[in-house]
Amino acid sequence: MFTVIKRILDLAAGFSSQSHANLIQGMVFNVLKGFFMAGMLGAIWWAVEHYDNLNVGVALQCAGMLIASVAGQFICQYIVDIKMDAEGFHIFRDLRLRIGDRLKKAPMGFFSEQKLAAITTTLTTTVHQLEEFMTICMTGLSGGVAMAIIMGIFFLVIAPPIAGITFLGIAAGLAVLNVLLRRSGKATKDVLQAQEAMSDTVFEYARGMAVLRMNSTPNESLAKVKAAFEMKRAADERQEAAAQGLLKLYALMFNLASCGVLFTACALYVNGTLPLSWALTLLAAAFMIYGELIAANNGAFLAKKIGNELDRIDEVCAIPKQDTTNEPLVPENFNIELDHVSFGYGDNEVIRDVSLVIPAQSSCAFVGPSGSGKTTLANLISRLWDVDKGCVRIGNRDIREGTAESLMEYISMVFQNVYLFHDTVENNIRFGVPDATHEQVVEAAKRARCHDFIMELPNGYNTLVEEGGANFSGGEKQRISIARAIMKDAPIVILDEATSSVDPENEHELICAIEELTRDKTLISIAHRLNTVQNADQIIVLDNGQIVQRGTHDKLMQEEGIYRRFVELRQAAAGWKLG
Repeated sequence: MFTVIKRILDLAAGFSSQSHANLIQGMVFNVLKGFFMAGMLGAIWWAVEHYDNLNVGVALQCAGMLIASVAGQFICQYIVDIKMDAEGFHIFRDLRLRIGDRLKKAPMGFFSEQKLAAITTTLTTTVHQLEEFMTICMTGLSGGVAMAIIMGIFFLVIAPPIAGITFLGIAAGLAVLNVLLRRSGKATKDVLQAQEAMSDTVFEYARGMAVLRMNSTPNESLAKVKAAFEMKRAADERQEAAAQGLLKLYALMFNLASCGVLFTACALYVNGTLPLSWALTLLAAAFMIYGELIAANNGAFLAKKIGNELDRIDEVCAIPKQDTTNEPLVPENFNIELDHVSFGYGDNEVIRDVSLVIPAQSSCAFVGPSGSGKTTLANLISRLWDVDKGCVRIGNRDIREGTAESLMEYISMVFQNVYLFHDTVENNIRFGVPDATHEQVVEAAKRARCHDFIMELPNGYNTLVEEGGANFSGGEKQRISIARAIMKDAPIVILDEATSSVDPENEHELICAIEELTRDKTLISIAHRLNTVQNADQIIVLDNGQIVQRGTHDKLMQEEGIYRRFVELRQAAAGWKLG
């Protein structure tokens, strides 16, 4: 159980040597507090030793001992609070920041393989419980053990028979505690798993409420939520059942030992082996040590729980790191080249030996049936994933030669599903350039054709965006997203189905905003609408993860193939022709 203390100290050392030192100092003063508690026994012994000659002087001496003991305990406890409790807040703040930084640097494939609830539960519930229970565990274990050692040595010197009973009681209690830790190990893991499953189920229920209502099935899905709640309740109950009986037995061992000490001390006094002063002092000491050890059982039980939670933290902190270097990417220019690129999600290969060149300040459109690899190809260029084979170059530099963060300084992306943060409209626009002035934000909004509708909002640019942008239409969110990209002013722009869900009334404004965004930029667009691809400098037609056609609109319309069939089907469906 002391392994968990070492793990906590190692965790603290990973952030700073000062944090590590503060926790050790906190435990040292917690041990010193045990010595001051033992000092109270001196007052008892002195008072009984002078029982036949009690006077004001003896009373004052006893009072002085008690005052020194209480003052020492107070000072030590104050230092423990400063060194351990306060330091814990710093440690877990840094831990949250470290996990957030690792999440930022992880490949997107990591998130596709992990449940959002598992990450959320770790960052909130797990870290919070560690923050709450860490000090209880460390002070309980170090204080109880220190008191046992101090009093054990004291008993051994004064009355070896009582020391024998004391050590026997400690051994019996530790044996029970060892069984408790083994039994509670699986139960605490089950509680963590049930917590994650419950969070995942609740998130899914909340996110899918609109679909559930449209299909008249919220009650059926609520049954799944109730089942998750029941699973969490059952796991909590099993954890308590695994612990409570043994915790009572643990306390019983020390209570029985206390009775043994009481009987032995009385017997030693009766037969004249032990003076009354020492007999009473040893009785008080026995109850003091056992009281501390009984209180330490919470720390011991929490040690197993904390150990499992630290395991979970280690799993999250072991997020695969995408970057192999800390050097920034510095391209010579903004030509984009894909050289025999292949990529797959697990065993499912979705991009197969793709090679192409996109010259700087030119436009390239990816076209193809659903699932052909268009979005995946764009994600490989922006390094949301890393290629399995081949390489992606920007300005003659392999994009893996620098950090993913430095690469994104050169790329702006506008997605089909825009996410706006729960913040003001202005802060959403300046998200990529946090030090931008209000005037710069307004200028970007005007260029993105969203200034007018922003000014009609209740608080203009200070209007608070509801979660995910729920208080804006699809077209409005797209234009705010474009304003954000204009603000960033990156030389490469990737548009992923940016106009696919926009109504005709907003489409003209959105296309004008896109023209502003992409002027003099290298443009990669993924689109199903013909009017967004026909003017591209080159069109790449993908099918089953491979390039099957490439060229301009006019060239591809002269060839038999996917692109011409695609155009003809769209024209027939829409009842119009391209000029």
